[in-house]
Amino acid sequence: SLHPNMSVAQKQFSRHRLPLYAYMRKRRNWQPFVAILITVILVTAGFMYYSAGRHHARSSMLPAGQQYATYQCPYGERKMFTLADSTMVLLNSRTHLYVPVNFPHSSREVILDGEAFFGVRKPGNKEFVITTDKLRARTKGGFCRIRSLESQSGATFYLLNGAASVQKSYHSNTDNQPEQLQSGEMILANKDIDLMEKETFPPAEQQDCLDGKLVFNNTPVSTAFKKIEDWFGVQMELRGKNTPSQGISGVFHTGSLQNMLSLLSDSIGFTYRITRDKVVIRF
Repeated sequence: SLHPNMSVAQKQFSRHRLPLYAYMRKRRNWQPFVAILITVILVTAGFMYYSAGRHHARSSMLPAGQQYATYQCPYGERKMFTLADSTMVLLNSRTHLYVPVNFPHSSREVILDGEAFFGVRKPGNKEFVITTDKLRARTKGGFCRIRSLESQSGATFYLLNGAASVQKSYHSNTDNQPEQLQSGEMILANKDIDLMEKETFPPAEQQDCLDGKLVFNNTPVSTAFKKIEDWFGVQMELRGKNTPSQGISGVFHTGSLQNMLSLLSDSIGFTYRITRDKVVIRF
């Protein structure tokens, strides 16, 4: 019962209290539900993080209504396979290649986001077409290497042998004419400044890359890591002030980025950390 000396306000807001054992039993009844709720939240948050970090959104280059088979290569690796028209493809790290499901019957056009080598055969007179967000390359046969990521402004195209025609894949206010390339010629492009230029390059170095050989001949450390960066299509960040003065020599054959860094770290002395976006090298 309420105390006779309590005010009206105190009586109005006073409530009957449960015994301690009843309160604890009531509290324990809620604990399983709270545990389940926390588990659901953690699982959902983890799934959202995984999806944000790993899921590759549909490329903006893919036309609506068209079905594609997607070939992709994991981070720090390279993948080789053959298309239905006998074209050899070597995908670099974090690359997506989109091939129409009816390839090559209706056309021989593929869409690339990343970097790849193509060894194009010559079945008839139908051209093989590689389209990126910056360049469109056409060839009836030969070996080429093209790098063009939707997330970056620059692009390159190397023709190791054969002939090819390369032009901008977007409408330019300055120049939309194609460049005709022969073996040993390349294209440098930058969409931000609307640039596309034809240059030359030494084919031997690109051929080593195609053959799965990374060759160092007393190569300075910074230059060697630049070659590894180019080989795997990853960003390398060098830290520390104790970079070795001696060069690196040796021939590395096809393998994963992890294996190559493990071998080099033992021989020249550094630690490394492979993250989702780059590789950090610390001397």
